[in-house]
Amino acid sequence: MCGISGLISSDILSADDIAAVRAINARLLHRGPDSDGDFQTDHAMLAMRRLSIIDLAGGRQPLFNEDGDVAIVCNGEIYNHDTLRDELKSLGHRFSSMSDVETIVHAYEEWGNECLARLRGMFAFALWDGRSNKLLLARDRLGEKPLFLHRSPDGSHLWFASELAAVSHVMPPPLRLSPEAFNLFMTFQYVPEPVTPLIGLEQLPAGHYLELTPAALDARPVSYWNLLDIREDPSEPVRTTEEILDDACRLMGTADVPVAVALSGGIDSSLVAALTAKHFPGQIHAFTIGYEGRPESDERNFAQTLAHELGIGFTEVELRSADVVDRFPQLISAMDTPIGDIAAFGYYSVAEAARAAGYPVLLSGLGGDEFFWGYEWVREAMTRNETLQAGKPVRQSWWDRLLGREAPTTLEFFGVHPDLRNGDANSRRIMPEAARQALPHDLWLSETPLDTSLPLHLATAELLNRTWLRSNCLALIDRMTMAHSVEGRLPLLDVQLVERVTGMRNSGLADWHQPHKHLLVEALRDALPADVLSRKKQGFTPPIGKWMSGIVQRYLPLLADGSLVRQGLIRPEVADGGLGGYDQFFLYKLVLLECWSRRHIEGEELTVGVPSKREHVRV
Repeated sequence: MCGISGLISSDILSADDIAAVRAINARLLHRGPDSDGDFQTDHAMLAMRRLSIIDLAGGRQPLFNEDGDVAIVCNGEIYNHDTLRDELKSLGHRFSSMSDVETIVHAYEEWGNECLARLRGMFAFALWDGRSNKLLLARDRLGEKPLFLHRSPDGSHLWFASELAAVSHVMPPPLRLSPEAFNLFMTFQYVPEPVTPLIGLEQLPAGHYLELTPAALDARPVSYWNLLDIREDPSEPVRTTEEILDDACRLMGTADVPVAVALSGGIDSSLVAALTAKHFPGQIHAFTIGYEGRPESDERNFAQTLAHELGIGFTEVELRSADVVDRFPQLISAMDTPIGDIAAFGYYSVAEAARAAGYPVLLSGLGGDEFFWGYEWVREAMTRNETLQAGKPVRQSWWDRLLGREAPTTLEFFGVHPDLRNGDANSRRIMPEAARQALPHDLWLSETPLDTSLPLHLATAELLNRTWLRSNCLALIDRMTMAHSVEGRLPLLDVQLVERVTGMRNSGLADWHQPHKHLLVEALRDALPADVLSRKKQGFTPPIGKWMSGIVQRYLPLLADGSLVRQGLIRPEVADGGLGGYDQFFLYKLVLLECWSRRHIEGEELTVGVPSKREHVRV
């Protein structure tokens, strides 16, 4: 796991270009504290910061092929590197290390861009092919690892880095949050790809690659992954799921450093802990979040009991409301892109505790709800849209009828949610006229359409994955773990699992009609105690109201004549005392975005308490 950066230029690199890449790379220290390295040619430069996980002594990047004319820097892990290495050795390739990243170099030599289909893992990499004077940028299928891009205004340079805060160092001032990003964040609590927070910033889409040469810097990303074409025998879905999950936990539990698991009392993290502990008895350690006063939502007792049954170490981390409020500036500094999910505090704290205890790898159960129909509102969307596809009217609940809501008549996903509609309407209400007029009507819906050309289950999964999963959940776990130099691994989003289960669904498996997370529960029935499998879904349930009210009360004064006002995104009179009547979550998102903008756009060092007003500072 690393942070990567670099550029490709139509001009020969100048001393300033080289210095800028090294400055960008230095900003990624937290992603790779163990070593750094760079590689340059006349027109391109690659740089990286390394977090050593596999082949601690020999895996220092950049890595090269036998002739030294293909170089790579990579952020991520290739879990099937042992199998790939054996195959490539049989084809005549010679390896200089046991690094998982070196397998990409030789796989590229052997299969070209088709090598991407053979990589089982999470990654964002930059590969320089000196034989064809070409730079290849690629990102994993689900988007676990980020890669931000900036094209210089004159078109002569394309810069890239693992984080917005790094690549923005070379963006021309002033940095600005776009009205589109402001509206989308205040609607969704995140900025859904392909939109990025900053004007002039791009992100390579998940499951895409980008080929560039010094003479052609205007190339566009190319997709290399299509779930529509995958077919899998659906006759034994439980056995297939069980086998792949077991293998995924074995692969992701493998490292040359200690491995831990973030354990709650729920099904998803429990099964990851159970399967991984089976392969690595006595080696895994569990970290669990709890809350002061041990409220009913506190799951430490459940987690501790399971850890004892599995024979693994156990550490609990208690989150105190006062600390959450005080440390909010630290959270914002770690939050490379703005995300309003209150679960950020949990991810941040458990990663911090894992690193402090000497565990730089942290497994998580993230993905079980998203991929195995764990969210009731997503299952309801499937049922509602299947009803419409069949030409039947949708039956309204008594509550919807009481509120006078009309039943939907067209296929949609987000549009039926009043919280999102209110977020969109309220964000427009507080914007100046000029910024509001720049926004397309119903931008939030046009940026998140349900692709009705796809089978309904694929359309729903694609939209959920591209928005909530990728731009909220995966972005959050990447930022929060890497802030503490910890690699987060997600067995429930193993690409082989995603492909084969989707293939079964494409061949007729309709598991969304089954009980809650049916396929996952049945596949792990023998691996977990019955009480864990039957436990009601609780999710991350901290004292949200207390946290949000404390943060809003402490940091709301920053809005008056703040960064969002200076950028023309909030009317001054609204920011200075005109926010009465807005709900707490809307105010929390507004405060978070103000603090994020001060830190990541204006370069202000936020401190405990309300930071003093200061002049605009360039990052």
